[in-house]
Amino acid sequence: MDQLYRKMMTRGIFLLGVTGALLFGSCTPTEEARRDQDEPPSNARSERRSPLSVYESTFNPADYDESVEEVLGSHEARRRTAQAESGSDSLAMETEYFQGFRIQIFATANIDEANAMKTTASQIITGDSLYVVFDPPVYKVRMGDFMSRLEASRKLSTLLDRGFPDAWVVNDQIIRRKLVRVKP
Repeated sequence: MDQLYRKMMTRGIFLLGVTGALLFGSCTPTEEARRDQDEPPSNARSERRSPLSVYESTFNPADYDESVEEVLGSHEARRRTAQAESGSDSLAMETEYFQGFRIQIFATANIDEANAMKTTASQIITGDSLYVVFDPPVYKVRMGDFMSRLEASRKLSTLLDRGFPDAWVVNDQIIRRKLVRVKP
């Protein structure tokens, strides 16, 4: 028994010594790495860094900039050409905000649920605008831009039939867009 114990201890010490030697040998730097640490940086190394400083000192951004007048002139020429091609009058979208009514079809605290409901509703409801309004802490899905409560109530009855049982008319700021003829 004593002999077996000695044999196991000898093997353990031997394995510990070999492992330590391998570990110590792998952590020492190579000859080339030691040489690089001892030598000061040569000119070859500093030359690799010098081109950037040379380019930085000779770089002039003004060589690449167009003058503001040239750019404005080219944009103005394009605008005049487009205007001449489209005729003398142009149409523009004018947006006005009024106090009116919308129909609220859904309310939730989760924006993802609100956006999903808006997508679902857009497939069922056509012809009316859908909005997601955040009134902390609730996201509300609303539809339409009605000037009067009567208009909104008429649309509400169709929404109730189409599967929105919780829909109801609410006061809200609405958007009216109209095309306006613009003369140059």
